[in-house]
Amino acid sequence: MWYRYDMAGHRIQVDIPFALTVSRESAAFLRGPAERREEAPGLWTAVFRPVEDLPPLPAEGVWQGDTYFAGTETFHCPVRGKAPYARVTRRPREGMVRCEYRRGMEEELCYSRNLCDLLELETLLLDWGGLLLHASFIRTKGGRGILFSAPSGTGKSTQAALWEQLEGAETLNGDRAGLTRERDGWQAWGLPYAGSSGVYRNEGAPLAAIVLLRQAPENRVRRASAPEAFSGLYPEFTIHRWDARFAEQAMDSILALLGEVPVFLLECRPDGGAVAALKAALERKGEIAP
Repeated sequence: MWYRYDMAGHRIQVDIPFALTVSRESAAFLRGPAERREEAPGLWTAVFRPVEDLPPLPAEGVWQGDTYFAGTETFHCPVRGKAPYARVTRRPREGMVRCEYRRGMEEELCYSRNLCDLLELETLLLDWGGLLLHASFIRTKGGRGILFSAPSGTGKSTQAALWEQLEGAETLNGDRAGLTRERDGWQAWGLPYAGSSGVYRNEGAPLAAIVLLRQAPENRVRRASAPEAFSGLYPEFTIHRWDARFAEQAMDSILALLGEVPVFLLECRPDGGAVAALKAALERKGEIAP
């Protein structure tokens, strides 16, 4: 049975021997089922196959929660330290992801959101030359993308909602954004991860600016210095810091992003004054139209 995910301007076809339960957050990103494989340039393929058993975890690897990363292989376990129920192997040069799972564990795989986790969206984005950023993503009336990034609880969703109410913007994702480098600049994309916002739109926009948020008694905005932009944003990217290849490739993309997309520091209250201050700064810099 074939399904197709459309995410961040790329396509992934999934060959899986059972029907998926399509969850709400991934419905806009998933097409299928279909009876046959599609042939098209740039189309990635993920193949899922049952096996009777899986090999033990390699000696060299890193635990992150209940997932064990070992080179080009990722092992998914019911709980940390237990035998894996799935092994995912990646071949990016071939546009291929292969998942072997223990027969009888289909319940762990059948939800479309779980499948996104198994495909490792942050790694797919990296293979596509992109990044995964913890941010609320809005599209202005003029069609430009703005990302509000900060640690959880700082007010990303609040600022996005204020732009919706006061400036007619649209929230495309409330918690995560995919970033890809296109020929004409960086593009932001909604993803099937949105935290508590419940906004999962499979749409994108040319990226006008990234805004670092800080709560403050007064509304002030300015262009962030290079060190401020890097130190503020680096913790908000999803990076496999234990993987030298991943970290190096991600760093190259982050430095390119910060060299090409303006980053603003917005110290703000949760009110319309923050919107007015940021809008004026973006207009002055020509990042959005008046």
